[in-house]
Amino acid sequence: MTEQTSSPRRTVLSGGILVTGASGTVGRAVVDALAEAGQTVIAGMRDPRGWIAEGARRASGTAAGQQPAGPGTARIGTARPGSKPLRAPNQKPARNPAHKPGGLPTSPPPGRTVGAADASAAATGTTGGGGAIVRAFDFADRSTWARALAGVDRVFLLVPPTIGTVGRTLIPFIDQAMEESGVRQIVFLSAPGVRFDTRSPHHVVEQYLKRTRTPHTILRPNVLMQTLSTLYRDDIRLRSEIVLPAGGARVAFVDAADVGRCAARVLTEPGHLGKSYSLAGEESLSFPQVAESLTEVLGRPIRYTATTEAEFAELAAKQGVTGPDIAAQASWYRAARRRLTALPNRGIRRLTGRPATTLRGFIEDHRQTWL
Repeated sequence: MTEQTSSPRRTVLSGGILVTGASGTVGRAVVDALAEAGQTVIAGMRDPRGWIAEGARRASGTAAGQQPAGPGTARIGTARPGSKPLRAPNQKPARNPAHKPGGLPTSPPPGRTVGAADASAAATGTTGGGGAIVRAFDFADRSTWARALAGVDRVFLLVPPTIGTVGRTLIPFIDQAMEESGVRQIVFLSAPGVRFDTRSPHHVVEQYLKRTRTPHTILRPNVLMQTLSTLYRDDIRLRSEIVLPAGGARVAFVDAADVGRCAARVLTEPGHLGKSYSLAGEESLSFPQVAESLTEVLGRPIRYTATTEAEFAELAAKQGVTGPDIAAQASWYRAARRRLTALPNRGIRRLTGRPATTLRGFIEDHRQTWL
């Protein structure tokens, strides 16, 4: 399903692409897809050293499992205290060129283009795995913003679960990217159903992008398949069960790799400004069906147990899941119970030219995760 609003036509862009949350599940997939497409990728994260170290471990075959995943997750390291806001939260900016029709720059800012092997790029970041240039970036630390945005004309933007008030973080970042760094497209990773949830930070960002006429594209992926191989891996591997507050909901699961490929397409092709894409799998499955697929592939019984949000939160806390992650997960399954994630579609196929990954295929490819 695609929505469209009026937006200036984008000219050919040749600068770098900043991927925020690059250490998270979706962020990594976006970095990989852009690097495969030959783009100059700036991987923004709070702990670049963690990325480099993990890349070395992966290369040596000693890497641990992936970080817990969910729409918009990206956490390595510890956030530094935020600096004093440049202006009051949600104060209308005066200089964002996207706020005025026809105010979008017609060419990338001079001296900003970053080549993959450019010495100046290497001087402002660390070359990481997959051809990405890794730079320190933290929404809570404004001193990292300008350096992360150097040479960038497009941004992949997401809301980390640690961010509660986007008016003090993502909104000012959007303004700085447009006003001072010459960014000409923002691709925002949103979530299903946020159009109807005015309290959601994703809703706030979506509305801000539209209200200010910022050149943007919105992606709304369904529940990620990777939740099974990260957040619920131990439940499946050690206890042979999936315990979730999803009731009898059905979900058209989506693979983060497919989301990454979709993001790469809308960041590198014309014709996507002002559009919103719902990204879902092409099959709608109940959680008993998910358990059945796991049972068949793993060769042992896996059961699904429906629980309440309170019981789920208590169990997750005992297992060391953080409060923001628990809240984020609860919101996903609240949306699932409201049938907001049930409808399959062919959005991924239309954007990438390839069918969406099936859950059965994902389980077969990652079978070792649960053994």
